[in-house]
Amino acid sequence: MSRTIRLFHRWLAPVFIVIMIAVLSTQGSAVGTILQRVQQGMVLIFALSGLYLFALPWWVKWRRGSKKSAIRQAARHEHTGA
Repeated sequence: MSRTIRLFHRWLAPVFIVIMIAVLSTQGSAVGTILQRVQQGMVLIFALSGLYLFALPWWVKWRRGSKKSAIRQAARHEHTGA
């Protein structure tokens, strides 16, 4: 899933730039207003996907650490014979 989000985030950037240029060139018109709404939605999508991609390394590291501690506890439990 993270690969899909990364790819989506990467391909959304050029589209965002094109829409940004279109918004700047159509300011004050009805098309400009619609494009501004699209741009606002894209900013939200960028923020959410970017936050996910930013936090992903720490989340994966945390998950690996919790799995290792669970394995250690199970091994310790077997070793003590309890």
